[in-house]
Amino acid sequence: MTINTVEPTAPERNLRVAAAFPWAGIALTLVLLPMLFTSNSMMSTLNYLGTMAIFALSYNVLLGQTGLLSLGHGTFFGLGGFVATHAVLRLAEAGMNFPLPLIPLIGGLGAFALGVFGGWLSSGRGGMPFAMITLGLAELVYAAAALFPSIYGSEEGVSMDRMDLGASFGMAYGANSDIYVIVAVWFLICAALLYYFTRTPLGLLTNGVRDNAERIEFLGFSARRIRMSAYAIAAGIAGVAGSLAALNFEIITVNELGAGTSTLVLLMTYIGGTRHFFGPVLGAIVIGMMKVWLSDISPAWMMYFGLLFIFVVMVAPGGLAGILVNGITLMRSGTFGRQAPLLTAIGAVGAAMLFGLIVLVELGYRAGLDAALGPKMSILGLPMDASAIWSWGLGGGVLSGGALVLRMLLDRLATLRHALGTVAKGELA
Repeated sequence: MTINTVEPTAPERNLRVAAAFPWAGIALTLVLLPMLFTSNSMMSTLNYLGTMAIFALSYNVLLGQTGLLSLGHGTFFGLGGFVATHAVLRLAEAGMNFPLPLIPLIGGLGAFALGVFGGWLSSGRGGMPFAMITLGLAELVYAAAALFPSIYGSEEGVSMDRMDLGASFGMAYGANSDIYVIVAVWFLICAALLYYFTRTPLGLLTNGVRDNAERIEFLGFSARRIRMSAYAIAAGIAGVAGSLAALNFEIITVNELGAGTSTLVLLMTYIGGTRHFFGPVLGAIVIGMMKVWLSDISPAWMMYFGLLFIFVVMVAPGGLAGILVNGITLMRSGTFGRQAPLLTAIGAVGAAMLFGLIVLVELGYRAGLDAALGPKMSILGLPMDASAIWSWGLGGGVLSGGALVLRMLLDRLATLRHALGTVAKGELA
């Protein structure tokens, strides 16, 4: 018997190699990060960012791929954390030496099972009805937490010692660097699974439901089942993320079930970019770093979250990833040299406007909520006075003047691009 094998053509091999480059770069980055940042606090921050990246990827299954706005996705993050925490406690009580890296699998399966039930309730319709039902389910779970203190641990939450299960895979799990290994491996697993899901028939059907659910129904598929499947898969991955967060901090509280967690993942996903697979990861890194570091610098850190979200919605709907992709496309277009002076000027004016905005925000917080601290303050190293008109005039003048100059520069850029024939759909103009 003769078996004929078809060798892939050269273009196909090149496409496969090109597709493997991002994954190889991500894996290499994950290996190098703990070598560059060795302090215990930085390792904890890296663990948090990795956890949020998985969480944001799970949410994009709903928002970006299926077109579903869930207002209660944080519920499955918290429930996965509680399932994982109780699993550790019960296994430790039984004296079992269970591998700690497999605990997120338990949390993910628990959240997946709950996601099947929640998806059955909420996936009958998309749009606003779906958003309202998910919000109602999230508030129901959050309110029920007070009725079951043995499960949710009341206000103190439920804590554990991740070392109780013993060592495995050559790690004792006392150091944050050991948890980093678990987070990094689970990030690669979850990202690969979700990327594969986007290429499956079910993943393509979720895109169809997002674009035209009625046509999907006309073709003989159940839009409700597709939504429910996407909801359950997203819930399971969110449960993995919640489990990793519980292992990292060794405690889980009812706050992780609340609206704040759901809002945070929405901001991360949309700001990063729902149109690109790794866009939510970029958003999770940016927002996560702002939450960890900016909150120690400014009391107005939540204000900056909102302003960044407004900027993305109004100016760059493709998110931060879309801005990067547009920049790469521009550099490959062969006209970057002609546009570089204008783009540099636009960047400088934008930085000046950002400075003016920061001045106004910080002055506003000092004059309002933090008035007891006195009017004297320092903003970006410059002495300011919240009671002095010149401080407000500086911030307002730079912001308003920059806006006028920016408008003129953008008009000139649009004219130049039109002349060069490079006006492309989706570019900032």
